[in-house]
Amino acid sequence: MASELIAVELDGRRIEMPSGITVLQYLEQSHPTWLQGDNPVALASINGRRTPLAEPLSGDERVRLIRMRDPQAQSTIQRTVQFVAAVAAEQLFPAHPLYFHFSYDSGMYCELERPEPLTVDEIALLEVRMRDLVAQNLPLTPQRFGLRALLKIFRRRGDERAQRAAKYLRRDTLVMYGMEGAQLMYYGRQLPSTGYLKAFRLVPESPGVVLLANAKGQPDVVPAFHRQPKLLETLREDARWVDMIGVPDTGRLNEEIVEGRTGDLIQVAEARHNQFFVETARRVADLPQAGRLVLLAGPSSSGKTSSAKRLMVQLRVLGLRPFALSLDNYFVDREATPRGPDGDFDFESLEALKVDLFNEHLEALMAGREVKLPEFDFRSGCGRESATITRLAPGQPLIVEGIHALNPALTPAIPSEDKLLIYVSALSHLNFDSHSYIKTTHSRLFRRIVRDAQYRGYTASQTLARWPKVRHGEEAHIFPFQNNADLFFNSGLTYELPVLKLWAEPRLAAVEPDDAFYFLARTLIEQLSLLLPIDASQVPPTSILREFIGGSSFSY
Repeated sequence: MASELIAVELDGRRIEMPSGITVLQYLEQSHPTWLQGDNPVALASINGRRTPLAEPLSGDERVRLIRMRDPQAQSTIQRTVQFVAAVAAEQLFPAHPLYFHFSYDSGMYCELERPEPLTVDEIALLEVRMRDLVAQNLPLTPQRFGLRALLKIFRRRGDERAQRAAKYLRRDTLVMYGMEGAQLMYYGRQLPSTGYLKAFRLVPESPGVVLLANAKGQPDVVPAFHRQPKLLETLREDARWVDMIGVPDTGRLNEEIVEGRTGDLIQVAEARHNQFFVETARRVADLPQAGRLVLLAGPSSSGKTSSAKRLMVQLRVLGLRPFALSLDNYFVDREATPRGPDGDFDFESLEALKVDLFNEHLEALMAGREVKLPEFDFRSGCGRESATITRLAPGQPLIVEGIHALNPALTPAIPSEDKLLIYVSALSHLNFDSHSYIKTTHSRLFRRIVRDAQYRGYTASQTLARWPKVRHGEEAHIFPFQNNADLFFNSGLTYELPVLKLWAEPRLAAVEPDDAFYFLARTLIEQLSLLLPIDASQVPPTSILREFIGGSSFSY
């Protein structure tokens, strides 16, 4: 009996095919060359939802094919590289799983779960084994498991972390991927086979290794890697800390929520933040009285403003009277603002500021001279001189917060010994299992979605649309200078995502299927679904999180 035919819109063309056929099967039968060459079809978007090619079709779907060079394929490529690395490690070191901790520079930092660090020879052997798995072009097959069956598999393998995480999933089934000849089951969308991978590299970073996948949109190119020791130590310190307090992953965090211990967790996380401000205030007090300049920078939604305000409070505890100087008032007039490649005003460029005037005022203020500071009118796009005269007393700290604060070109006139540079970012990562984690970039994006909705009237879709430009600005103006910082402040809070989900989830759910950012919205919802909610009333009014959800005791 002939199979029932269904109609599918494939890349804008209406095509008939048998019901239940997968996208991969259709391409193998009708367009095999599309699966070959240097830019093969890697996955599909079905009704706006990114899926593997193994997804079966039932009719009336809108299917868009995504090739390897499409930037939208990048996360799937990275996940497949992780899978290959994890399988290679299991084959070489069966008693010690490879644990992926966090994103680091252009790669992913991971360690074997054992006391001894990976040696250079072991890393070389691991990379050789990965390349062997790629050369075999092994299929990566999705399989749907019931939750009870999945828990049994994890229990049999002794994978307590995955077992804890799966226990709190709010669904009856989960798709896991298997690789031919391997016991490991992997969560998250994969490429059709290992042979799709063209470029990756392992870089020793004792006690672990950094796994570099290909550059976005360039499946055959490995990106450059830049060591950032201060950032790495901050990320490692956070990993040690969450281990120490017993919440290293979503499973443990959900256990704390279920067992009613969130109040204690919130207090401990907030006390950790407070400890930083106490120690930093002492560092500021130790600066020469003639030059107590604090420069504070960080990427979007890192909590820079709250960090500056909390530091000012702690400085007052020490009897100091800090003064905050806003870089926003040093914008050049609108018509003089440089434009980016897209023709829009580039407000994040250093050339968008009156750097010479800023340095002239800095020198005068730190020397105790009187200054009339500028004021910028954002409606008219013009600056003017304030009528108020400002003068700092001897030893009075001056705090400047802005994206260029760590760029030496912003304060060339001030000696390095007279300033303290602080880098602020939300660097608390959260693992689902040994291989999957919620990126710190996504944590900041959740914060921004909530803040934009609360205070700016933006929909989640509008925030997601702006995000690529925000990220470009960070990569151009902030990240290159982060290692100039004297201090790194991790503004992330271990408990924050279960709080943010109460605001972010409904706004992300409102993104329509035909929206260009529908898939990203669904991905973010999927991440939040791994966590149970925490009642926001437990969050103290001085918390950095209040900058985003509201109810802060600070004025913004």
